Amino acid sequence: MVPVQGKERNTHLPPSAPLGLPGFVQGWDHLHRPIWVFDPVTCRGLYANPAALELWGAASLAELLARDFSQLSPAVRSRIERLGQATADGSSVTERWSFYPQGVPVAVQALISTLPLDDGGRALLFEAAAVDVKGGELRAVEALRHTSNLITLFDADGRRIFANPASFTAYGDPGPGFKDRFQDQEMGAAAFSEVMGGGVLSVLSPVRTLAGDRSHYLDARRVLDPLTGRPCVLLSEQDVTAQVEAERALREAQERAEVAEAKERFLANMSHELRTPLNTVLGFAGLLARSPLTAEQQHHVNRVAEGGASLLKIINDVIRLSEMDSAELELSEAVFSPHAVFAALLEERRGEAAAKGLALALESRVDPDVFLVGDPERLKDVAWHYLDNALKFTETGGVELGLELALIGEAARLEVWVSDTGPGLGGYDPDGLFERFTQGDDSRRKRYGGAGLGLAVSKSLINLMGGAVGVESRAEGGARFWFRVDLPLAPADASLEGDTEDAERPLCVLYADDHESNRVLIRALLESQGHQCVTVNDGGEAVEAARAGGFDLILMDIQMPVLDGVSAAAEIRAGAGPATLVPILAVTANTLHDQIDVYRAAGMDDCIGKPLNIPELFAKIRYWGAHGSSSVTAEAQRLAG
Repeated sequence: MVPVQGKERNTHLPPSAPLGLPGFVQGWDHLHRPIWVFDPVTCRGLYANPAALELWGAASLAELLARDFSQLSPAVRSRIERLGQATADGSSVTERWSFYPQGVPVAVQALISTLPLDDGGRALLFEAAAVDVKGGELRAVEALRHTSNLITLFDADGRRIFANPASFTAYGDPGPGFKDRFQDQEMGAAAFSEVMGGGVLSVLSPVRTLAGDRSHYLDARRVLDPLTGRPCVLLSEQDVTAQVEAERALREAQERAEVAEAKERFLANMSHELRTPLNTVLGFAGLLARSPLTAEQQHHVNRVAEGGASLLKIINDVIRLSEMDSAELELSEAVFSPHAVFAALLEERRGEAAAKGLALALESRVDPDVFLVGDPERLKDVAWHYLDNALKFTETGGVELGLELALIGEAARLEVWVSDTGPGLGGYDPDGLFERFTQGDDSRRKRYGGAGLGLAVSKSLINLMGGAVGVESRAEGGARFWFRVDLPLAPADASLEGDTEDAERPLCVLYADDHESNRVLIRALLESQGHQCVTVNDGGEAVEAARAGGFDLILMDIQMPVLDGVSAAAEIRAGAGPATLVPILAVTANTLHDQIDVYRAAGMDDCIGKPLNIPELFAKIRYWGAHGSSSVTAEAQRLAG
């Protein structure tokens, strides 16, 4: 059953009887003019007199009514819909129609009106007269009706006087005038005046259609109305919305790519320009701290180191957030002991807590012999930020770092928390504290300082691991910040990364850097460990020195004159002799993920970030001095295979 104006019509009527039609239609059987009735709902004929049967090439009424016209083209469907609307009030429409009964074209001039049916529905009544149309004209008419282009004719006042089916579908009936189609009607009015004056309009413009705002390519020119001979405007429109949106999306993607590239260049430059002087400040502060100093001098040196470390933390947070925004930050996978990692972190912060008179405790519910697989450095960073906030905002009492594990199949859920006896949340939105540049209120920012990035970095890192972060107030006062991540349990035969004892022996190290302060610092640090350090000013000198031989390890700055560190490493690896076997470590402030990939591709084995973490520097020198170049080993394995 098909609904018709609120009622239901039986669509399975036997094709032999015109049921539902008024009784007077039988009188049409005696007329010589072709007359037929078409149901626009079921797309089937309801009646045809003998003249119409002849026109349609049907042997009988039953044969014609059995024909299925449901596979109409969109243009014809649109035309039938328009006729139904135009004749619903009792009006009639005269149009030329072309049919193809039995594949033979037939053209008629038809008077169309709406015929009420006995069941309350409505059908279209066609009263036709055959016309003799030349083949070329018939083809032109059919092309106009079926084209996807919107063809419209406007009179001298801009009113529509003709629309093909595509135009009717887009704008409806009676449809807007010429200028009203434009989103900018002033532009539309000016364009109409120009065309009526003899100009030609050819423009891409936003227009308003029944489907909403679209982008149409418009071509308009003045012509003569073939019926009246008066000037009018012929408008041809092509809907190019999909193409316009695709081009816009492409431009936006290119702009985003350009912005991302510019941002990456800026970060690389800022990373180098900010971290390089900080390397000098923190490095020499570390050297001074190891020297015999008075208590007052030691205090001053500690303040210098603390200030530099705070600035470095902000720089690192900004760069890390940018890496995560651009999906460039990758997590590492290493075997680690959660108990050992967080116990070591607590010891690093114990002196700071003691300076404020705060108790600092570890509540570990994890067996020291339980090992997981994950990124211990990133997890340590998050806990470091939590401890940093707790130590900053807590004036009396203490801070606790806790951790526990819950087994989930072959994985473990690690929960780490930091609780304190500080001011607590103070009524602030817990989720808002993890947003960027948020510190609760301005009074805290003025009193304690900071950029408000630490918790945002923490949330992003844990989200990257598929975990969750949170905070709640403690009943006894203060706050409890936590994070949870699910990590695989390490295999029973897994070993800790770097857990072998590297042989301690004096090394001869080549260091290339164009900054004298960096050369002096590195040489002093290495000599303090019993190593010999030879320094050069650029990559070209580094290549010459390496080829001369005698070095156990090469440390290479990246941004240098004459020859940069990447190119210098590639030349050393491409050469011959013992120099090709020497480990090469980048020592640079440029430590974005894709930059490190470039270093490894050039034959470098590892990267040490600036500002220097002195324990990291010593550990990596000890490791690579004992193990040799991984790049050379990998290449040898490849050739052997």
